[in-house]
Amino acid sequence: MEQATQATTPTASTETTALADPRAAYKRVAGIGDRIIDRLTTVVPNAVEVYREAGAYGVRLHFGLGLTAGRGVLEVARIADVEATRDPKSLSSEAWIECRATVEGVHLVARALLTQADADQLMQQTPPPSAPDEADAAPASEHPVPLGASVLAHVPAITPDEAIGGAQ
Repeated sequence: MEQATQATTPTASTETTALADPRAAYKRVAGIGDRIIDRLTTVVPNAVEVYREAGAYGVRLHFGLGLTAGRGVLEVARIADVEATRDPKSLSSEAWIECRATVEGVHLVARALLTQADADQLMQQTPPPSAPDEADAAPASEHPVPLGASVLAHVPAITPDEAIGGAQ
């Protein structure tokens, strides 16, 4: 009788092979989340969630409550080169702000819950008005405008036909 002279090599089970790619994908996504967190200077998130949705992994950064948490979301938006948005449907006294981005092919979401007032302050798109320079300011008049030369002097007075409340 002849015996097989080939060495037997253990083969990986199909379950182990199937887990290898998702584990690598999970670790890659977690690493991207870590690199984003390493770049933050204002605040770190309260929680980091690696999730799987529609067959792909993503990462969510939950910053929690308050103005400082909102600043964390804005910083993630700056790092990811996207705009932070505010939930336009909020009818309560709180408002969600978030940024959504794709970083190295991975879906990233950063969120914070703020009061409406804090969200107004944080999400203000226009810079606060600055004081005009003296060169830009209109020259001050030394003399007041006479009433007859004022625009108001040429507007006819409006008098009601009937007194308010029906009394005459």
